Parts: sequence; C-alpha cells; structure tokens
Amino acid sequence: MKTDRRLLVVALVIFLCIGCDQTTKTIAGHALSVDQPVRLLGDVVHLEYSENYGAMLGLGAELPASTRFWLFTVFAGCALLGILAFTIVSGRLTPVNVVSLSFVLGGGLSNLIDRLLKGGVIIDFMEITLGPVKTAIFNVADLTIILGLLMLVLSNLFSPSKPSAGNV
Repeated sequence: MKTDRRLLVVALVIFLCIGCDQTTKTIAGHALSVDQPVRLLGDVVHLEYSENYGAMLGLGAELPASTRFWLFTVFAGCALLGILAFTIVSGRLTPVNVVSLSFVLGGGLSNLIDRLLKGGVIIDFMEITLGPVKTAIFNVADLTIILGLLMLVLSNLFSPSKPSAGNV
C-alpha cells in the first residue's frame, strides 16, 4: 500500500472510530442513567451510564490517581504513538493489517481523549447478556479495539503466504 493511501486509510478509520465513540458517549451521558438501565432485545443488551477509572474490567481503578495517570494516560499514549508509527512506516503490513491496527488506534485514542478531557475517566455504557454469559460494561472504542485485534489475528492466521523466518 502506497504511503499516501496508507495515511489516508489510517486517518479515515481513526477519525471514524473516534467520531462514533465520542458521539455515542455524549448521547449516553445525556440519555442514560446509572439507576435505570435501558434493556433491549429481550434483556440481551443493557444500556447504562458508567464511569471507569481503570482499564478493561475496571482493573487498576483502585490505584492512586498519579499511578493511573502514568499507566493509563502516559504509557498508553506512548504505546499508541508507537503503534501509529509502525502502522505508517512498516513495509510488511498488508492492507488488512493497516486497517486492523487503525481500528485499534481509533479506539485507543478515543479512550485516551476521555482520560485527558474527563479527569482520567472513561465513559462506558453497554453490556451484553447471553444466558449465563455477561460482558463487562464497555463502549464503542472498546468494540473497535476488539474488532481490530480480531481482524489482525484472523488475517494473519488465514494469510495465504506466511513470511519466512529470514524475513521477520
């Protein structure tokens, strides 16, 4: 993929992910309550406003604020910059890999925006229950990160040509 086209694809996917996530978080903040979840699709989807100070599943929420800042804002921001640089300059990435990493970047950057603009908190508002299986509460950014990671894994598992050990 040519560098100009790659930059356009990366920017477009990132901006779409951030736009969708931030829009849904704004709507959730105005329309949802902590006390009264909205239940949809026969109680499968629950929409409920939640503020998460930790990482996925609230991990690290009990850490001191300064530790959370360094871990979830500074370290995560540096990791995202590294992924962005790799996505833009690596000649070994397929177009699917570029899009996959762009989804991860879009979700990660949108959650980073929350941390920077909302005092270290991320807005979550969705939960899915399928029988005895229940997800943690999440947001659109989390979905785009998972989508990107799944695409990356599946595209590399089912890739018709694997790089040889000498090309790694």
